[in-house]
Amino acid sequence: MPVNATGVSFSSFGISYHKDNSFRGTIRGKNDEVVKCSMGERSIRFNVNKFSGGILETVSRQSTKDIHGWVSDERTVYPSRVINQEIDNCCLQKNAKISSEERKMVFSLVSKEFELTLDVKAAQSSINHIIIGNASFGKKMDALCDGMSRAVKNSTTDYIANVLADKFYQKHIAPGVDIVKLRNEIPGYMSRVIQG
Repeated sequence: MPVNATGVSFSSFGISYHKDNSFRGTIRGKNDEVVKCSMGERSIRFNVNKFSGGILETVSRQSTKDIHGWVSDERTVYPSRVINQEIDNCCLQKNAKISSEERKMVFSLVSKEFELTLDVKAAQSSINHIIIGNASFGKKMDALCDGMSRAVKNSTTDYIANVLADKFYQKHIAPGVDIVKLRNEIPGYMSRVIQG
């Protein structure tokens, strides 16, 4: 599947999601979700449940708030970050600009239609920081992107971190919000705002 992440195109990248129905997992009563990423002949796997547990453990250890306070913050911050990121990506790909007033209007439409509390100023989510700062994630990305340019490695890392963060958000923060749908619909919201 070709990917164009922040203007860097690479065609040998693939990503798939599946339930791990292994014999061992079946005996334990587990049916873990796995994200598998490949680039050429190389591939890496992430057990979503295990990775999510690591995020929650890190938050419990590092956050100045209790876990419920952090979840409450991320319920607003994460989708706001996604919207800002997708607006920026769309502008970059189309070599266009959007005014701060138009950005606010996109946020207003999304907030109303997805019934979300949003913050147009929110651009950083601790979910992504925790994922990218995870040593295991870094090693896997190094293995997957060995010998590739810094731009391709950064784009691939951001893309996979977003996939894992979206899955975490939908499972642990706001199960009723289809964050992937929201992410994919931002260009449409931008068109509605710009065309009036």
